[in-house]
Amino acid sequence: PNTFIEQVVEKYRLRYIINTSSESGIASDLNFALDIAQTDLLTIVHQDDVYEDDYALKMVNAFETSKGNALIAFSNYREILDNRLRSNSLNFMVKKILLAPFFFTHSISSVFFKKFILSFGDPICCPSVTFNKAALKDFKFSSDFYCALDWYAWYQLSQSEGAFLFINKKLVQHRIHNESATTANLDTGVRQQEERKILNMIWGITIGNFISRLYSLGHKSNLVN
Repeated sequence: PNTFIEQVVEKYRLRYIINTSSESGIASDLNFALDIAQTDLLTIVHQDDVYEDDYALKMVNAFETSKGNALIAFSNYREILDNRLRSNSLNFMVKKILLAPFFFTHSISSVFFKKFILSFGDPICCPSVTFNKAALKDFKFSSDFYCALDWYAWYQLSQSEGAFLFINKKLVQHRIHNESATTANLDTGVRQQEERKILNMIWGITIGNFISRLYSLGHKSNLVN
């Protein structure tokens, strides 16, 4: 094998399937992963993130103890910045506030409260999410978004019947670095444009634009990743 991925595939005898779709973009890759998965529960792993040993067990247990209608489950997480773990920051404080409804329960089925936690930003760490394919029906990631497509995906799912599950344990180490697509899109303004579009959907243009300006300040001061 010539690459690290190929070495891992050979060592653990994993299925290794390349997306040969003519469609380009992150949405195409994510939808490809959803399509080829042969199990009901699916986690789309990012190549530069780290998962705790009990991540899979915690996720399976969360779905098994739910009422069977859960759409997604996600966990708390830590960040890896400059190869050092960062467990606390202003960013985490903001996300804790957004996830306030989960202080009282680990499962939320109400459309109102599912939308509420997404109304001022995206507190759900994408690589921490496990999907329940059996409950997703015809869900697809939207190719209309390049950077904020995960936030829009949760917004789409929030309007569907089924629960969001939150495991308040730091089961994922999410890497933040200058070469990431997120950082690149911040520099070009693409992410801000997409986030404003989502906030306008939620709040309308006037209030959405106002919240978007505050959100942009958060990016500049590293409040939101």
